[in-house]
Amino acid sequence: MKFKLTFLALAAGILAISIFAANEIKAQSGQGLEYQNPSVVIPVDLSGTMNLFNIVVADFLASRGLERAGGEAPNLNRRLTTNLDMTGLFRLVDPRASIEPNARAGLSEGPPIEYGPWAQVGAHFVIKGAADISGSRLTLELRLFNVSSGQQMLAKRLSGNVKDGRAMINRFTNEVILAITGVPGVFGSKIIYVSGSRQEKSVMLTELGSDEATSLAGYRGGPSSQPTLGPGDKTAWIHRNGKKWELLVNGRVIYSGEPVIAPAFSPSGAVVAGLSGRTSTNIAVFEGRTPRVVTRGGGIEISPTFAPDGRMAYVSDQGGAPGIYVAPSMGSPGIRLSPGGKSTDPAWSPKGDKIAYVIGERDIAVINPDGSGYRQLTSGQGRNLHPSFSPDGRMIVFSSTRGGREQLYIMAANGDRQQTLSALLPGNQTLPSWSPTMPPLQ
Repeated sequence: MKFKLTFLALAAGILAISIFAANEIKAQSGQGLEYQNPSVVIPVDLSGTMNLFNIVVADFLASRGLERAGGEAPNLNRRLTTNLDMTGLFRLVDPRASIEPNARAGLSEGPPIEYGPWAQVGAHFVIKGAADISGSRLTLELRLFNVSSGQQMLAKRLSGNVKDGRAMINRFTNEVILAITGVPGVFGSKIIYVSGSRQEKSVMLTELGSDEATSLAGYRGGPSSQPTLGPGDKTAWIHRNGKKWELLVNGRVIYSGEPVIAPAFSPSGAVVAGLSGRTSTNIAVFEGRTPRVVTRGGGIEISPTFAPDGRMAYVSDQGGAPGIYVAPSMGSPGIRLSPGGKSTDPAWSPKGDKIAYVIGERDIAVINPDGSGYRQLTSGQGRNLHPSFSPDGRMIVFSSTRGGREQLYIMAANGDRQQTLSALLPGNQTLPSWSPTMPPLQ
C-alpha cells in the first residue's frame, strides 16, 4: 500500500504528526500520508504492498506475585507482541535497542516517558505495561504512546482472573489497533475448523490469539466436517451418519438425506449449501422442511459465499473446469469471474470488495468482484486451501501443508506476514471458517 502525506491545519487537541515521523514515513513510501480522519494515524488499505510502522512492546514490569505465577508477565508480553506481528500492520522493534533511563517512565508512579530514545531507534509507537498478581487476580496497566506526536494515545487498567490474562491482552490489542487505524482488531474472534484423520474428523473451535481449541462435534458414528460460522457466531457443519448426510446448525440437525456440501450463512442468517441429486448438484437454501433449490446449472454448483449486500459467489463446472461465478442474488444467473483453469473455495470479504479463492487446488488468490485486481497470495509453499476472511477483512485464515502437515495459517489480506495461526494446536487442521462477527471491545 502506498500512503499519501498531506499536512492539514488541525484544530487544537487533534493529533499532530511531527516532522520526524513525516520524514520517516516519506522515506519508506516515497510519498506522504493523507488523513481522511485526523484522529486516525494509519488509514489501512491492504489492496497492495504495505508499509509497516515500527512499534515497540517494552518488557512488562513484573510486580508482586508474578514469579509465583510462573513468570506470567513475559508470557503476556509475548502474546501482545505475537498479536501485533500477526496483523501485518507493524514491524516489531527490539525494546533493547533503546537506552531508556527509567523503565517505569510513562507508567503510574513513574516519570513522564522520554520520546527521544525511542525516536532514535525509529519507533513510531511504544507500548509499555506492568503486571501484578494478588491471589488469583491479575491487574494489568497498559499504555500506548505515539512517538511521532509525543502523546499518550491509550491508557488501560484491566483486572480479572489470572487465567483470563490472554483475553485481556487480546482486548488491549484490539484497542491499540482501533487507536492507530480507526478500526478495532479482531483478536478473540472465532475460527472453526476440522481436525483429525480422513475417517474420524472432528469440528473444533478456537479464537484468534489463542493456543487452545474446544471440540464441537466428534466422530459419533461418522465424520463431522465442512464447518462454517455465521452472524452471531452461529455454527453449521455436515455429519455423515451411515448412508445419510446431516446438516446441523448450532448442534441441531435441520436436514437429513442426500449429500450436502460446503454450507454457508447468507447475510440474513439462512443456511445455504450444495445439495446433490440424481443428475446434478445445486445450491439450496435450508429453511423449513424442504430445501429450496436456487441454482439449476445442470452440473455441479457448490460452495456459496456472500457479500454483505446479498451477492453470491459459488463454484460451477458449467464452463467445463470448475470456476468461480458471481450472481447478483440467490436464484439469479451467475457470470464466471475467475480466469481459465480450475478454481474453487471462494470466500467473499465482509467488506464486499474482494473474493479469495483457490487456483489449481494449490494456491490462494484474490480478485475484485468485477474481475479486476487479480493477485496471487501464495506460491511454492505446499497446498494452500480454503481461505476465509477475518470479520474486518484485513486478514485471511487458510490451511497449508507447507510445514509437513495440514495446519491453519494466517496472512494479511494482501498476502503479507504468512505464519501459523498457532503452532500449539494439535493434529491436522483443515477447512477453516472465520466468524463474520467482530469481538466486543469490552
